[in-house]
Amino acid sequence: METPRGKDEAINLTDQAQADLGAFVEEANRSKLVVRCTNAFDEQVSLTVTLDDVAEYYATQARNLTSGCRTLAGLTGDWRPIDHLASLALEWFKEANIEGMRRAARKRGLEPRF
Repeated sequence: METPRGKDEAINLTDQAQADLGAFVEEANRSKLVVRCTNAFDEQVSLTVTLDDVAEYYATQARNLTSGCRTLAGLTGDWRPIDHLASLALEWFKEANIEGMRRAARKRGLEPRF
């Protein structure tokens, strides 16, 4: 049974996300993932990645071969670590809230294969 959207925030999955993804996860639930990362100025930042951010990334950034930079949830940088973070976030949301991830992808015109 799917949890209503308002309750997604109340389900704390931080411990599970840290075990699955790593200690860089600061907070996690069914609709967001907060991670500690480094920006282009080599400063530590907390980045909040949502279902919509991941769907937007795969709809607009993932196949962009013309630039060495990509953006996820407002963080722009070299495509390799950004792509890796997007992949980790996608795997997390597929595990924690697959229906929500499918919905977000379809809103962006993507047809999920998961």
